[in-house]
Amino acid sequence: MMKRYLCFLIIIASHIAGVSAQGLDPVEWRFTSEKLDDKTYEVRISAHMEYPWRIYSQHTEDGGPLPTEITFRENPEVELDGEVKEEGDLVEKYEEVFMVDARYYIGNVDFVQKVKVEKGTQETLEGSVVFMACTDEQCLTPREVKFNLRLN
Repeated sequence: MMKRYLCFLIIIASHIAGVSAQGLDPVEWRFTSEKLDDKTYEVRISAHMEYPWRIYSQHTEDGGPLPTEITFRENPEVELDGEVKEEGDLVEKYEEVFMVDARYYIGNVDFVQKVKVEKGTQETLEGSVVFMACTDEQCLTPREVKFNLRLN
């Protein structure tokens, strides 16, 4: 476990200076909502990655890469309905640097959350996405992207 962590830190540290200086941003995020019925909305958190960049699933093995983490700010008028689902072509592959099978997406992935609101109310959903983008050669420092989405 310690060996994996040390190896990961070395890779990150070796690329931070050069990559950060270039302002590399290979992941584009979009946040949308669609009304399903009077009280239910489907929220889509969509990521588009430039090739060969990838981001990791929310569900990764211990000792593996940083999973994508989606959090929603508490709002008493908005109720989360179930878990955040992932829609995309999931790749599961052993990654030497982590010494585990990693689960990730290349190209596009949608994180989908259903929410319920009181009938007739106009609400907003706030939150953030924390993710790490990698290629076979490098990983970027984990980033946080905040969102404020009007449910309409």
